[in-house]
Amino acid sequence: MFKNLNRYLMILFGVPAVLAMISFAKTNEEFVRRPLKAQGPTKIFVAMGLLDVDEINSANQSFIANIFIQVRWYDPRLVHSGEGRRVVPLNTIWHPQLLFVNQQKIWPTFPEVAHISPGGEVTYRQRMWGPFSQPLDVRTFPFDKQDFEIRVACADAETNEVQFLRDTGTTSGIADKFSLPDWKILKWEINLNPYKPIGSNMGTASFALIFYAKRHASHYIWKVILPLVLIVMMSWVVFWIDPSESGAQIGVGTTSMLTLIAYRFMIGDMMPTVPYLTQIDYFILGSTILVFAALLQVVITSRLAITERLKLARKVDNWCRILFPTVFAYIIYQSLIA
Repeated sequence: MFKNLNRYLMILFGVPAVLAMISFAKTNEEFVRRPLKAQGPTKIFVAMGLLDVDEINSANQSFIANIFIQVRWYDPRLVHSGEGRRVVPLNTIWHPQLLFVNQQKIWPTFPEVAHISPGGEVTYRQRMWGPFSQPLDVRTFPFDKQDFEIRVACADAETNEVQFLRDTGTTSGIADKFSLPDWKILKWEINLNPYKPIGSNMGTASFALIFYAKRHASHYIWKVILPLVLIVMMSWVVFWIDPSESGAQIGVGTTSMLTLIAYRFMIGDMMPTVPYLTQIDYFILGSTILVFAALLQVVITSRLAITERLKLARKVDNWCRILFPTVFAYIIYQSLIA
């Protein structure tokens, strides 16, 4: 008897519950479809702000940024008669599936919710922080200027389905000051060009904040270039030591070379790891060759002194006193100035 009663209760209460679930699923499915399909692409108004740039890493070809985005669109199905804005979970309504194209790993800080006005205007805001990939052309390093882009694409819509427009009612832009010691931000812009991944002809609707920056070279001048100039000049001391004192000459030349090797290890992490030579690479390479050439010259003059050609050895030293500084000045001009 109780088994039959159980069965009747399940039928009595279960059928309406199932019908309610089916009705909710249909309603929810309707809300997650793109609104106003018959009227063409859904217009989405975007605003984007660059709050801070914590680091630009030339060696890793990346930068760390703190950004804010706001997107809003109109959905007539969400019109309501309540007072003020309704707050709903973002995944319960249709929304553009925003994807940061060049993100490495980012962390959102705001809840994933949408604000719906009585008139059906939907607003989504998010603040994100993390590293972004950025291919850099550092051939003129450390005197280079770079373009940095944070591009956001609509992952599930092409340009004929979603159209991004700049939101004139909300200010986009960058902060007045960044916690970035070695770069100067020159200007910025909002770009609404479509994103075209490999194999795509039409492209994906997207928008981007692009900022242009110039590297402050003073850090590298004082901590990289000037010490190397002093090491190279130290190697020239051998030209003022008489070739008859070959031990002292070889000692100075060897010390200069060992100092240069230690210097190269010290600055290794500061240099961009790229498959081409930058301006400072040419300078370091030319300086290394000069220091090695000075050591080689010591060996030659020492040999001349041992074989009783001391006069010729002294003449070689006199020539090198003019030749080496001239060559070094040419290296500096070609690699760092021209």
